[in-house]
Amino acid sequence: MLKKIYENFRNGAEKIKWFAALFSERMNIEVAIFKLLYQSDKMARKREALLKTIGEQVVELKGHSEKNIYRDSAVSETLEEIEKIDKRINDLKHKASEIGPVPMGRG
Repeated sequence: MLKKIYENFRNGAEKIKWFAALFSERMNIEVAIFKLLYQSDKMARKREALLKTIGEQVVELKGHSEKNIYRDSAVSETLEEIEKIDKRINDLKHKASEIGPVPMGRG
């Protein structure tokens, strides 16, 4: 009888170890996904700030009808930065989706 109790206890302990390992691995995956999504959200906020900068620059150039907005150095540099940020955001979201299912919501 003690042998059967010991075997049942050992089997239960093995199942708990297996579940704990599985749970730990899943938590690591979820944390990695959330880190990538956080970085993506941070980049999106930076993108919004750059768009605001372009808007302000356009307002400043309003009185200069002879000046092409796209040739303004501040605007063109900001547009290039936005393109880089957009690519980085897409890369981060792609990495997150490769790791596991991405939670729906912002983004």
